[in-house]
Amino acid sequence: MPGRLRGRAALDVLTFTRAALACYFTFIAVFYTAKLMALRARTGRRHAERGRAGTAQWFGHTLFIVLRAGIWAICLARVAAPGIDGWFGPLLPITTAPVAGLGLAFLAASLGGVVYIHSFLGEAWRSGVGAGRPAALVTGGPYARVRHPLFVAVGTGQIGFVLAWPSLFSLACLGLGITSLIVQAQYEERHMEAWFGPAWRSYANRTPAFWPPSGPGQAGDGVPGA
Repeated sequence: MPGRLRGRAALDVLTFTRAALACYFTFIAVFYTAKLMALRARTGRRHAERGRAGTAQWFGHTLFIVLRAGIWAICLARVAAPGIDGWFGPLLPITTAPVAGLGLAFLAASLGGVVYIHSFLGEAWRSGVGAGRPAALVTGGPYARVRHPLFVAVGTGQIGFVLAWPSLFSLACLGLGITSLIVQAQYEERHMEAWFGPAWRSYANRTPAFWPPSGPGQAGDGVPGA
């Protein structure tokens, strides 16, 4: 009987995680859409740029948008039809309640980081490189520790997605997602160096791109405000 109860509790956690993922990605979609609309209404400017077709920025943004839309749609479908999990290469040995709980913790940390950084930047936030130079180089707050805190937060969420739903599909999404972030970071840093010159190089030399223990970064590795 105790074993049966533990098994039922594990199933309840996994069922909750399934619903939580659908709610999480729904919130992300609503959050970004509402933020972009509000910023456009307040400033009269676009705050999301995909760039010209074929550029690194266009590739990175398109890949990321397609991934997020696909993940969102599939997570919603899993709630309505749990049996489809088998289509996505489930990694059953690690599909456990503790791993799922850890995944949700990573997702919560990611969401908290994203909201904090967006709030810190305010109207200065924008996605991608636009036609005009940013008003200032942001080096304070979370940007004093790494050059890409928002990308770190998003990457944390992608790791959380793998843990919350261990599968070949989520692993593929992680690899593609991290690739798109790195491509976008490198593209944006080239523009930051061109715009801010010595100030950017000084900042990049003393501030790592993604993770503090990795040591000082070098210009061209990764971008504040991204």
